[in-house]
Amino acid sequence: MKTLVISDVHIGSKGCQTEAILELLKDESYERYILVGDIIDGWLFKKYKKFTYDHTRVIRRFLKISKHKEIIWISGNHDEFLRKYMPIELGNIKVLDELVEDGIWFCHGDKYDGVVKLRWLGMLGSIGYDLAIVIDRFIKKLGYKTSLSKYLKNNVKGAISFMVDFEKEMARQTAKRKCHTVVCGHIHTPEDKMLGDIRYINTGDWIENNSFINYDTNKKSIRLYNYGKRINHSNTSKK
Repeated sequence: MKTLVISDVHIGSKGCQTEAILELLKDESYERYILVGDIIDGWLFKKYKKFTYDHTRVIRRFLKISKHKEIIWISGNHDEFLRKYMPIELGNIKVLDELVEDGIWFCHGDKYDGVVKLRWLGMLGSIGYDLAIVIDRFIKKLGYKTSLSKYLKNNVKGAISFMVDFEKEMARQTAKRKCHTVVCGHIHTPEDKMLGDIRYINTGDWIENNSFINYDTNKKSIRLYNYGKRINHSNTSKK
C-alpha cells in the first residue's frame, strides 16, 4: 500500500505553504494518508478566530480525499483539541494518539519535548514564530535571504536542549514499544538516521521545508523527501 506521510502543515498559520501542499495532494497514486500531527494550528486559530480562503482549500482537499481513501490523523500539540475525542472514526478519517504498524511507531512527538510541558511558553513561541514569518516575507521582498523564523526556531530549540534530548528520547520510547523505527514530526527538521538500533525519521514540516515520506507497505520501504529530493538514510549509528 502506497502511503503519504506528512506532518506540521500548520493550517491557520501565516507560514503554511498552501499552494505547495495542494500540489502534493494532487498525486492520486497514494492509497492512504498518515498525518503525523499539527495539521491544523489550533493555537493560532484561537487567536485569529478564522481560516483564510487558501487554508480552507487545504482542509476541503483533505475532506475530498477522505471520501475515497483512508486518512489516519495522529494529533499533535497544535491540534490537541482532537485528543478529547480519541480514538474516533469520521468516515475514512481515523483520529489516533499514535500508531504502531509493522515495527514502525508513528507519533507526533510533542509529549517527549520538554518545552511543551511549559504550555504557556510553547504558545508564546508559536505566536512569535508566526510573526517572524510575516517579517521574513517583508525582508525577502527587500532582497535578503536570511530566514528570521528559521533562526528563531533553531535557537529556541537549542536553548531548551538541556531539558530533553528529543531524538534520544524518541529512540528510547521506540525501543520501549519493541519497534525498530519511529516516524515523528514536531521539531520541523526532516531527518533520517540511526540512533543505536533505532531508525529515527522526522517528517519535517510545510513551513520551512516541503518534506514528506513515501511509505510502501508492500515493498517494506520508507523514504523521506524534501522539495522533491530524497534525503538519504544515514547508517551511522549514534547513541
